[in-house]
Amino acid sequence: MLEALDLDPVQQQVYEALVDGAVTVAELRAAAGLSAGRVRAALASLEKLNLVGRFSADRGEERYLPVAPEIAFESLLLAREEEIHRTRRHIQHLAARFRANAVGRDPLDLVEIVTGRAAVIRQVDQLQRSARSQIRGIDRPPYANSDPDRLDPKTGMMPVQAQMLRRGVGYRVIYDTEGLAASHRFEGDIGAAAQLGEDARVMADTPTKMLIADDRIALIPLRAAPHELASSVVVHPSGLLEVLCEFFEVLWGRALPISDYLAGRRPGAPDGPSPEEARLLALLTTGMTDQVMARQLGISYRTFQRRLHGLMERLGATTRFQLGMRAASLGWVPQTPGGASGAGSVKTPPVRAAKNAP
Repeated sequence: MLEALDLDPVQQQVYEALVDGAVTVAELRAAAGLSAGRVRAALASLEKLNLVGRFSADRGEERYLPVAPEIAFESLLLAREEEIHRTRRHIQHLAARFRANAVGRDPLDLVEIVTGRAAVIRQVDQLQRSARSQIRGIDRPPYANSDPDRLDPKTGMMPVQAQMLRRGVGYRVIYDTEGLAASHRFEGDIGAAAQLGEDARVMADTPTKMLIADDRIALIPLRAAPHELASSVVVHPSGLLEVLCEFFEVLWGRALPISDYLAGRRPGAPDGPSPEEARLLALLTTGMTDQVMARQLGISYRTFQRRLHGLMERLGATTRFQLGMRAASLGWVPQTPGGASGAGSVKTPPVRAAKNAP
């Protein structure tokens, strides 16, 4: 853990042995399992860092005591933080110079073509790791990464996204209904991401895949409708990048929110929907067919119909449009930008009253 402060494994081992009570070279050798020469070399370097103090006992044997950790490492931490601040200021200075010179730069320098599935995956990871505050994305097929070995076994998410979310980077993602209908991600990695704070929305017929880190760099497919994602365009600060950022915001305003339901948060009044009902309402906003929604929930089509009609009976609705309106009036579903409730905007035709269901 102390490697971040430039302590090598032997220095760390010797310091921790001192913390545990060893005071002589012989005791340190026994505790750390090191030769006398390596122990003395580590002690000398720790003394230079003001992490260890030395004194002579009555019999002339040198004894060592560690400086209290909260005191010993504070100065090292402050020095490292100052170094990071200086580095960040220099990067900001370089970024300002880059933007100032971008006007006269060859337009070909403002975009970069990435080819090959592995290269695209690396670029996606690098773009996410470069974000300081926010990632914006449109998630739709095709997918460059379908390798289950690169997924987090606990969440089903890409490890980089999970790391960045835990680090405090915000994610706003629009999921295309085609991608949701073709997989079982609704309650898997998308639900796990919502639990970590991702702000997710759903939309039909999104025009392209896209990933934007802050307002600094974007990644889009090279082809408008590729059969496989084997090439992408990296867009650097430019008018094109500004257009892509604005384009995302326009689509975001039209998409339907689903994060609260996926994360198990119960919106609206205290007598809100159960987690099962919330997930059902979230699926209804996607426009997927009943059969696909049933698969997403891991239940049979008949069970799905029974749950849907039970929810309609609870809210006194005889059609899905009424279900959406009444759920919205209770605060159970978010409002779309135009004011209509998400659950009432599904593409499937209205169903009959629940009592008439098979």
